[in-house]
Amino acid sequence: MTMFFHCKKAELTHPDTGAVHRAAVSADSEGDLLVTLPQDTEFPVYTPVEALLFDPLLGVVRCRCSLALPDCRGGLCSYRCRVLERLSQEQRREDIKVSLSAKVTVTLEGAARRAEAVLYNISAGGVYLVTELKAQPGDRLTFPFPQADGPIPLTARVLRAEDRTDRRGHPVRGYGCRFEDLLPQHESRLRRYVFQEEKRLHQREP
Repeated sequence: MTMFFHCKKAELTHPDTGAVHRAAVSADSEGDLLVTLPQDTEFPVYTPVEALLFDPLLGVVRCRCSLALPDCRGGLCSYRCRVLERLSQEQRREDIKVSLSAKVTVTLEGAARRAEAVLYNISAGGVYLVTELKAQPGDRLTFPFPQADGPIPLTARVLRAEDRTDRRGHPVRGYGCRFEDLLPQHESRLRRYVFQEEKRLHQREP
């Protein structure tokens, strides 16, 4: 029986194109791991594929796996997945978070006030940013997240606020935020960015 019995979702990197594809995860009647993808998303079989498995108990597990011939019906294909090697594991339940230093312009929703901000870290679920803009928990901030294929429009609700100082000693505010109203196509692009950035940083580690 698979150790990822509680896992419900995964992200698979295509070995030929490098594209990241989201998949549903389940276990069949024999307890084997199944990953389900749209039928037009073809993955090679019996070839090592890198995957992120999001398990509520084990955390985020990066592994190398092999996919067997799929069972296709109703526009979906289910591949039996055999884990060949566990590459890393993060014992946490939230989305993978990566550090960065990106400048954006944030707008306080409903107040038409805007200011420059620096993003300190980001995940598919939220962001931590620092700005001179005054906001309170419950307020919503909007900003475009810059990407090579076009900016991703994001709306973030402030969960916590704290006083900080910037590098010049000026008073600023730090905000921990959760994304809201994120369209599926924008979430997919954001997850792809976070996955690729985390993978790049992981490869740089000795």
